[in-house]
Amino acid sequence: MQQSLTNLLYRFHQQPRLARNYRLSQDQISSIAGLLDHLMDDQRPFLRFKYHIGDLSSDIGIPIWQLSLFLNREIGLNFNAFINHYRVWHCERLIQNGDATRENIDSLAVHCGFSNRISLYMAFKKFTGFTPSRYKKAWTRFLNEDNVEH
Repeated sequence: MQQSLTNLLYRFHQQPRLARNYRLSQDQISSIAGLLDHLMDDQRPFLRFKYHIGDLSSDIGIPIWQLSLFLNREIGLNFNAFINHYRVWHCERLIQNGDATRENIDSLAVHCGFSNRISLYMAFKKFTGFTPSRYKKAWTRFLNEDNVEH
């Protein structure tokens, strides 16, 4: 069912505007934080390929503009950086637990929700300061040194 341009524009202009002085209440901030924590821990939607802000908004049941405002103002990250932060965290856990030792970088990227290795490299470097390969080597060296000393 196709809507008329006029109807779409009307609906668009009825949406709340993000004014510079608009703020979320403390209750809203706490609620959104709790919803995000619960969803990210339990369902790990960041592992889904092509996961968008609309998907996350729908998953936690709040409007996109509130989610975007929360992420940008309270967390300090845009949606893509927020999701990539979780993906990198997941990748780090896989490496630290030894679950990524036999995976090549392409497979690790897909396993962590990234569309390709370049996306993984860029996000990983941004959040850890290392490339995934260098992180794996450093972690392996750390574990080997730790085992030698004990």
